[in-house]
Amino acid sequence: MIMSYQLIITEKPSAARKISAALADGAVKNEKKRGILYHEFERNGRKIVVVPAVGHLYGLRQITKDWVYPVFNVEWAPTSEIDKGASFSKKYLENIKTLAKKADDFVVATDLDIEGETIAYNIIRFACGKKDAKRMKFSTLTKGDLVKSYENMSPTIIRGLADAGVTRHMLDFYWGINISRALTTAVKTAGQYKVLSAGRVQGPALHFLATRENAIRAFKPTPFWQVELVAKDHDFRARYEEEKIWDREKAHKIKRECNEKDAKVGDIKKKEYKQKPPTPFNLTDLQVEAHKLFKMVPKETQAIAQELYLGACISYPRTSSQKLPKEIGYRAILEKLRSNIEYDKLASSLLSKKDAELVPNEGKKSDDAHPSIFPTGERPKDITPKKKKIYDLIVKRFLAVFGEAAVRETNTIFLLIDEHKFILEGKRTITPNWFELYAPYVKLEEVTLPELNTGDVLCVKEIDLLSKETQPPSRYNEASIIRELEKRNLGTKATRANIIENLYKRGYLQEKRIEVTDLGLQVIDTLEKYSGELISENLTREFEDEMERIKEGKLKCDAVLGKAETDLKGTFSKFKEHEMDIGSSLIGSIRSSQEQASLIGKCPKCDEGNLVMKRGKYGRFIACDQYPDCKVIISIPQKGMIKSTGTLCPECKYPMVSMMRARSKPLELCLNKECKTKQSDDNPTGEKKDFGKCPKCGAPMLERSSIYGKFLGCSKYPKCKTIVTPDKKDDKKKDAK
Repeated sequence: MIMSYQLIITEKPSAARKISAALADGAVKNEKKRGILYHEFERNGRKIVVVPAVGHLYGLRQITKDWVYPVFNVEWAPTSEIDKGASFSKKYLENIKTLAKKADDFVVATDLDIEGETIAYNIIRFACGKKDAKRMKFSTLTKGDLVKSYENMSPTIIRGLADAGVTRHMLDFYWGINISRALTTAVKTAGQYKVLSAGRVQGPALHFLATRENAIRAFKPTPFWQVELVAKDHDFRARYEEEKIWDREKAHKIKRECNEKDAKVGDIKKKEYKQKPPTPFNLTDLQVEAHKLFKMVPKETQAIAQELYLGACISYPRTSSQKLPKEIGYRAILEKLRSNIEYDKLASSLLSKKDAELVPNEGKKSDDAHPSIFPTGERPKDITPKKKKIYDLIVKRFLAVFGEAAVRETNTIFLLIDEHKFILEGKRTITPNWFELYAPYVKLEEVTLPELNTGDVLCVKEIDLLSKETQPPSRYNEASIIRELEKRNLGTKATRANIIENLYKRGYLQEKRIEVTDLGLQVIDTLEKYSGELISENLTREFEDEMERIKEGKLKCDAVLGKAETDLKGTFSKFKEHEMDIGSSLIGSIRSSQEQASLIGKCPKCDEGNLVMKRGKYGRFIACDQYPDCKVIISIPQKGMIKSTGTLCPECKYPMVSMMRARSKPLELCLNKECKTKQSDDNPTGEKKDFGKCPKCGAPMLERSSIYGKFLGCSKYPKCKTIVTPDKKDDKKKDAK
């Protein structure tokens, strides 16, 4: 007789390990099938098997193969069949299918959010052949929370959340595949082939960015003047009461009337105020703060936070909440943090408070599934410098929200020269309180003014007249755009960073201070003219509201999808009427963007040419566009993104390029393979490394670098051109150790 068991399905392998270790009464037996680990143990005399997924194991695809638009005949299929890059997920899916055959009870323990519920729902119905399963709900992967979650699991999945997730995926598929096919077909109809794409949320996001870009480009600066008083015996500058003077003659008149005169101290106003502690982190707040403090991009912050969560060091990071419920156990967390010498003193100061005083300063935003981000008290293992920064930031923020309000003082001194008034402003901290708990992350201006009394006379060193201009609207950066997307209710807390990354990949955005390319502007201009519904923020928000109603059980999935299908059919019917016009309007910007992307820089060998990226019989290469008059040709790797940095090598004046490969940091390199910057064999300590002798001439080998990476070359180059490429297999063995 085959013994049945309870099957627990997790979203990731690391979560499977944590859950197994937390629930097992005894030892956990680690089994391997198809090279993938799953776990067996007993709890209260019952056999339990925990098997991991690896994110989404099912995705959407078109049922028929015809390349037309609009299409709505879609089906769920294994992601390994849809995307070659997801082929690794097949083993995980096959494991679940095999283990499901002998299970008599199913429990899902995926992340408690819309994506996690969609992952679980698809696995249960497609891989396990079941209509429902039990549900573990947890916000941390600590043993206590996992045991509590298991003992209090709900009898069913959260069907509203699953239906909302399925609806979101289908809406995104409808928009993505149809807009992309429509744009690509329009360009092809006009005589050129170029794959263009957009999406349900990406279109509206690009639209408001394009609006900002057009405002920046159309901006015409207006001159204005500022007058400042520079004191002789004190290190300060006071501004004129009229901060911006639009009349040049008026500004010069003020300067003339104040020149070579002393200033008299008029009113002095001091005011104390309290500055409340910060609110707890949600994902957006964490991403914005990490960018401001560490210059980390939001996607990287999110990935590091996810690692800390999977290591049971923090709570679930993909939350919109700014609430810290009592149930998480404030004192228990502080006690754990106190065991870490770095936080001992700070945590102890909070533990000295009475329970009635240990109250966090919460924000307004909440999340039905998870509290705000907080540390569990568990110490991170194998911590990297960046992970250390994010963990420390989360801990300090958690401590700071329990602090007392800081006391600050503003000091305003009015200086008089006849009827002209200048203003000197300062701010200082009187009692730091929560500032000390959040150090070193409190970034405040501290300006202490000199001790002056009403009636004092100051000697003026000079009256400075500053000529300035109004500035265009500021550009978004990689963090402020996430905040703006949240404000506009575009995307989800988990997807906003990817939305922006995809717009970069498609060539619609460039530079860190987000700039919309000509191609991005033209795509939006064209869609706005012919199919404004496809980039409508209101329509996207409307669907978001409807998905909330699906989560609450107030609306059916089919009703939303049916409405979307009807709306899109009408939109694309109008689009087809203008296909040629749309394609023609896009072709110019496509060619311009392609030329810009291929331009590397000025040719170092001739006066008139530019180095450009080209493709030939044997792949891509860089050459001068004045060929055959100039025959400069530079070989480059066939994989990875190469683009100009816009700078020249300081050593040889060849253009510098940025080389980006998957799972590797970008490298900035000189294109000149003979450049001296590539011929040093010194390590950072200044010690010479022995790389052996040249196998051909016996001269010492040197470590060098090129656009292809590091290699060993003969020190007698160019007389001896021996090159030895490092063995990648050996490198992998070293990494594994």
